[in-house]
Amino acid sequence: MTSIPATKAAISALKIEQRVERDVKAGIPELDRRNHTESEESMRSYVVREIIGRVHENRQRELDKELADRSAVDIRQLHQEMKNTESLVEKSTAGRLANLVSGLKQRAQEYAALRMDLEMFRQRNGLTREAIYRESKLLHYALIFFIVIMETVLNAFFLSKGSDLGLVGGFFQAFIISMINLGFAVFLAFSLRHCFHQNPLRKIGAGTLFLGVLVTAIVFVLGVGHYREALEANPFTASQVAMTTLQAQPLGIQDFNSWIMVVVSGIALVLLAAKFFVVDDRYPGYTAITRRVKQQQRMWREAHEDAIESVNEMAEDIQESISETEKTIRAQFIQFKASIERSEEIHRHYHEDIIKAQGLLDELVRYYQSYSARMMNRRSAYFGELLRFELDKLPQLNTTGLAQHKRDLATFEEVMDALDQSYREALGVVNRRCESIQASLAALVDTLELDHGLRRA
Repeated sequence: MTSIPATKAAISALKIEQRVERDVKAGIPELDRRNHTESEESMRSYVVREIIGRVHENRQRELDKELADRSAVDIRQLHQEMKNTESLVEKSTAGRLANLVSGLKQRAQEYAALRMDLEMFRQRNGLTREAIYRESKLLHYALIFFIVIMETVLNAFFLSKGSDLGLVGGFFQAFIISMINLGFAVFLAFSLRHCFHQNPLRKIGAGTLFLGVLVTAIVFVLGVGHYREALEANPFTASQVAMTTLQAQPLGIQDFNSWIMVVVSGIALVLLAAKFFVVDDRYPGYTAITRRVKQQQRMWREAHEDAIESVNEMAEDIQESISETEKTIRAQFIQFKASIERSEEIHRHYHEDIIKAQGLLDELVRYYQSYSARMMNRRSAYFGELLRFELDKLPQLNTTGLAQHKRDLATFEEVMDALDQSYREALGVVNRRCESIQASLAALVDTLELDHGLRRA
């Protein structure tokens, strides 16, 4: 901001000493003068134009900035929006509520369709009981993994003695045997489950498959024992010898460790087959469709819960928006009031600047008179009043809008008095609407469940 300069700076800028020297050479000021000289008058013009003019320009710029800031205040609009919360809530919830209703209806239809499929499956297959199966498959797979590893480790110990690679070679051979046993177990469980099917042809086919796989698995386990026995005699011909002895004497294993290996593999095979069988219901396909129905049931419940949670989140968002509006109104009111005070302070400072400028002009004139008296070796002849500003000709600050904003301040104070009540009422509207929507969703869920037969009346 341009301020009133010091006297020495103004004397230097006006070149008063050069003016005095020029005036003295021209015989000015006269001995008995009664008026100010042209140089003295130019001092007043300089102060008005250069000093007060710049100060006025900067003060006016500050006033204009404050006016623009106050004009940007929208306290009335924000307060009116808060009072119109009910219509805002209706607009905000209409679309979301429609989506929630549509989603619930779709979930109910999907759930009802799967329940219908389950009932038809039961009727077609003569089932009157619920499916019996393990809910979690994590423990199921963990036990299978444990059985496979234990079988592999035990068999690796027995196979390592005759392997060229020692324990490593025995481990890989044992692991391959365990994987083959795992495959037999899967087919045994699959065929055994289909033996409970009501279709006679499927029962016969499944029984035949079961017996075939069982015989093959027994032969394989015995073959592993023969291979283990032949492996110690000659690793290079162990496979051929095992196949020959297996065909000639299936139970003719003479080595005790080989029998232990046969027993370990047989137990692992039985355990794996039993585990695969009991993890699902004994009737084929019953577990799969039941799992789908229960999954859809969970999705239906989650859809209802998500809808309620969505309404709560929506209410929280609206309440947060109302809270931000309330904070904005208070902040704008404080800024608006402070801006009016700053504008009045700027106006007051400008009048103080004029007084300071008058003092500067007095100092300049005195210096001019004193310096001219010294140059002419006499006292200055003029002892009248010093130059005074013509106040009506000084630039005035434009305070357009300030009076109106002072009247607006009174209105805003009334708004602030009613703001707490408006805020509480707005939050009450949101809470009531949220409870109403939740009640309507609960009623819709009851209606959908009754209409689609998802529960009894």
